[in-house]
Amino acid sequence: MISENLRGMTSFTGDAGGIASNLRQRLAALTLVLLLLPACGPSSQTAHVSDTAINSFLQNKPAGLHLLYRKALMEGPRNQVLNDMRVGLAAMELGHYSLARDALDRALLNIETIYADDATARNARSLWYEEGKKDFKGEPYERAMAYYYRGLLYILEGDFENARASFKGGVLQDAFAEEEQNRCDFALLIFLQGWVSDKMGDRDLARMAYEEVKRLRPDFQLPDPGHNVLVIVETGTSPRKVSDGIGHGELKFRRGRGFVESRAHLKLNGSTYDAYPMEDIYWQATSRGGRQFDKILEGKVHFRQTNAMVGSALTDIAAKTMIMAPLMENSGSFQIAAGALGLVGATQMALAANTKTQADTRYWNNLPDGVHVFTARVEPAQWGDVEIVFEDATQRPQPGLSQQRPILKTHGGTGLVWARSRSALNVK
Repeated sequence: MISENLRGMTSFTGDAGGIASNLRQRLAALTLVLLLLPACGPSSQTAHVSDTAINSFLQNKPAGLHLLYRKALMEGPRNQVLNDMRVGLAAMELGHYSLARDALDRALLNIETIYADDATARNARSLWYEEGKKDFKGEPYERAMAYYYRGLLYILEGDFENARASFKGGVLQDAFAEEEQNRCDFALLIFLQGWVSDKMGDRDLARMAYEEVKRLRPDFQLPDPGHNVLVIVETGTSPRKVSDGIGHGELKFRRGRGFVESRAHLKLNGSTYDAYPMEDIYWQATSRGGRQFDKILEGKVHFRQTNAMVGSALTDIAAKTMIMAPLMENSGSFQIAAGALGLVGATQMALAANTKTQADTRYWNNLPDGVHVFTARVEPAQWGDVEIVFEDATQRPQPGLSQQRPILKTHGGTGLVWARSRSALNVK
């Protein structure tokens, strides 16, 4: 229909009044078509999976993961990355490392292909698609955390080379030039690059990473080269995404709810230690390259407002020109020009109407609020459980959260302890 109207613009015949009437009719039709364009956009991609197929798929899956797997099957491709992230983290907590690896590998593969030059990737970046209807790809902090967990799994497998590559991948996500900067302040990932480099004997790479950590965390005591046990403790609940502003087009972040613990106190072989608060995930959600922001997607809202204003101005000019045309010499030319202006104005207004500004508030909701680290030298013969006591900001222990976690052998006589104050299974 659009092309027919445009072709019609070049084939008008008759007097100036007929031209003006024809222009008005075609302009009205074209405006209607442009305003109806959203109907051509993508619909919800909820998958239709039978109960029989779901139950068959779940037969050989751990019972604790059934709810998350069912959710992944029902929500389909649109939320595949999000659900793979959730499943991967929950499986890792339960010790099902193979399932965790498979889920996180799928998530990372889709994260990496979202930037490819194909139709799906273009749709995901397009102004014509409402944010909530895109395939989920996550904010930079969420993508970085997917690499973080995959790196921990590599450590548990004893594959320090790939662990380092994974942590580096997370650093690149944090430094992604989406906001026209290439800086990274994800100290946790940089520290882990240094740790695995040191344990592989790559002293220069370890030194470079640790120097960057000291720049970001000046009060952090760097690990002694003789340290062979790494303790990682996660506290709190995930940052939340909320929409705000005109058309709910502004994406804002809020700190997680339902927790007070912000410290991790360790007991190991009769001694007590405080884990260092290496990373604030909420800070990572609300910053880019060390610079904090109030909201994102503001540019898209501004685009809509700008085009609405421009479109309105052009159609107003067109209307006035159409009225004045009979008073002008060579009035037919003026009316044709008025029609062209009206066409441009209608197009601009339709662009404004079709720019979907609603923010995408889906988020990885079983992430922690903070990540704490501790390193020590422990003779393998003395490897046992590490007791972890979670405390609030005033150092008061939080009842019901304390736990004991074993030192797991990883690579070259090194060990890893990984613990969370809140279960990754407690998601809706």
